[in-house]
Amino acid sequence: MHYLVTGQQAALIDRYTIEEVGVPQLVLMERASLAVAEEVRDQIGDREKEKILVVAESGNNGGDGIAAARILKQRGYRAEVCAINGIPRQTEAYQKQVELAEKAGVRFIPFQDTPEQMKCFAGYDMIVDAIFGVGLTREVTGIQKSAVLAILAAGQAGAKILSVDIPTGISSETGEVLGTAVRADITVTFGYEKTGMRFAKAYCGTVKTKEIGFYLPDAFQAETGYFSYDAEDIPKLLPKRSPDGNKGSFGNVLLIAGSKDMSGAAFLAAEAAYRTGCGLVKIVTHKSNRPALQKMLPEAVLLTYDDEDENFRETFPSVLEKSRVTILGPGLGQSEMAVWLTKTTVSGAGGTLIIDADAINILSVHPEFIRDTGEEIDAGGNAAGYDAAGTSGKGAAKKSGRILTPHMLEMTRLREGMLRPGRDAVDRLKKERFRAVKEVSEKYGAVTVLKDACTVVSAGGSFGDDKREMYFLNSSGNDAMAKGGSGDVLTGVIAGLAAQGLEAEKAACLGVYLHGIAGDLAKEKTGSYGMIARDLIAALPEAMMVTK
Repeated sequence: MHYLVTGQQAALIDRYTIEEVGVPQLVLMERASLAVAEEVRDQIGDREKEKILVVAESGNNGGDGIAAARILKQRGYRAEVCAINGIPRQTEAYQKQVELAEKAGVRFIPFQDTPEQMKCFAGYDMIVDAIFGVGLTREVTGIQKSAVLAILAAGQAGAKILSVDIPTGISSETGEVLGTAVRADITVTFGYEKTGMRFAKAYCGTVKTKEIGFYLPDAFQAETGYFSYDAEDIPKLLPKRSPDGNKGSFGNVLLIAGSKDMSGAAFLAAEAAYRTGCGLVKIVTHKSNRPALQKMLPEAVLLTYDDEDENFRETFPSVLEKSRVTILGPGLGQSEMAVWLTKTTVSGAGGTLIIDADAINILSVHPEFIRDTGEEIDAGGNAAGYDAAGTSGKGAAKKSGRILTPHMLEMTRLREGMLRPGRDAVDRLKKERFRAVKEVSEKYGAVTVLKDACTVVSAGGSFGDDKREMYFLNSSGNDAMAKGGSGDVLTGVIAGLAAQGLEAEKAACLGVYLHGIAGDLAKEKTGSYGMIARDLIAALPEAMMVTK
């Protein structure tokens, strides 16, 4: 596990290291610039031929870049600096780095906002973006915008782009593009990866996090926390398996999925749950899906219904009570039966309940289904008075957790209580996704898995033993996973982990991470274009054995 920080938190850590611990600012700057210079060295070819240009503004981020140019110059590289000087007030550290670089013989080129100047960056093989760092909160305008556009033109002409700490123009918290932004091939960041980088992968390129000697203040422990899993966490987090266990030992999943002649989502979620290790999957679906599911997944037990089946409606609640984990929603549709199944399942499911896809859409316009259950659910999705296994002191099966798995559009529906939110709803969500997942978690008493290129998980408060307000930001996965059915696989993975005893919040976070690892493994075999959801399932066994 490792932590991420926002720009504000990074500033707090930097200030604490300098003012309280006593590490001089120039020492931190020298370490940061050395990390940048070493990355340039690793990326550049012939030091005698290839030209490097550092584009710097008058703050400390510019100072890091100028110091890197000095180090590169002293090592024999053809490094120069373009000083924008769009900010009249220069920091003391920046002024000192300019002085040192000039003494080392680094050539400085003034930036003039003219059409001719815009073309001059094209003669360089590598551009180091050191304009603005993680403290930027406003749109990039004026001469700095012109410099960003010149960097982008150089990149299109073939130059490699390396950004210092974060690409200029990217919000360090949300990943929002502040007007215009540099698209880096590599970003060298210091101490901790910044949260915004996870949501701006197209702009950050490959992120290299370098340790430069920051100290973490004790007071920081009271702040909001952001964390990710690493490959070495997988064997620590996976449910333990008993060598003398049976299928009952590893839990059961009740999957309520699929509408008439729509069996695909049910199949994908069910097989993913099996591949993740659960002992038994029972699929509740429309009777038209029986032949296809029996052929595709003979391991599953089937309980089928038709829309007029009153006997099914009478017996279904007793089936719900016996399930350790219930999935509700993949391919369920929006029919009257789907609405009835959603209402009945939300109020009657035993154990952990995972609400996905069509059930989320139904719930967004029927939030009373949650309120009508009459039970108290804490922010972690756990029923008051019951442990993570879903049992009270008397051992009775009760709800132990609730997990929502919306994608971005479904999330706006949950927040706004309508199936057709405004056109800008998703754009607004991108700017406030942390607030959104917390609000939805609290509103629905659930762990919320907000699916996107970087999936965010929130339990609406603390996580495990950490009492801070915590958010999980996923580090695995890739663009090849943006295919129909990928979300159904994720739901099955989370269910399979929960069935084996993981509490809701841990099953959600580990499930998201394993799902992404499977996607990375599958992409190695199929490439970005040809991968489909079934390739994710095929890669799950290997994903659970990845340790590095």
